[in-house]
Amino acid sequence: MNSWHPDELKSYLDDGKSVFLKLWKKGCGACTLSKPALEKIEAKDTFGLLFGQISVDDYPEMLEITDSEVLPFFFVFKNKKLQDKKPGFKGQANLEDFIRTAMSAS
Repeated sequence: MNSWHPDELKSYLDDGKSVFLKLWKKGCGACTLSKPALEKIEAKDTFGLLFGQISVDDYPEMLEITDSEVLPFFFVFKNKKLQDKKPGFKGQANLEDFIRTAMSAS
């Protein structure tokens, strides 16, 4: 999963790409635990998403879009719009369900 600058995210969204975004923080245990699961999901390429992450240590302004203090925080964007967002990591299957549901929304 690539680390992005917020401008990269904006560029992908402006181009109409389907995007999965993870906001994370250094020293966050759940953020670290989510990494292997996300790598497996990304490797399957089932959803046709670009996968990226942005560190809130480097870009604290990104926390403003979460409406939460919980990290990691996940987002799915499709057709230039936020489809869904989810705080916290509760396992790979839960994350895949979240992505599947978000991608099937109109």
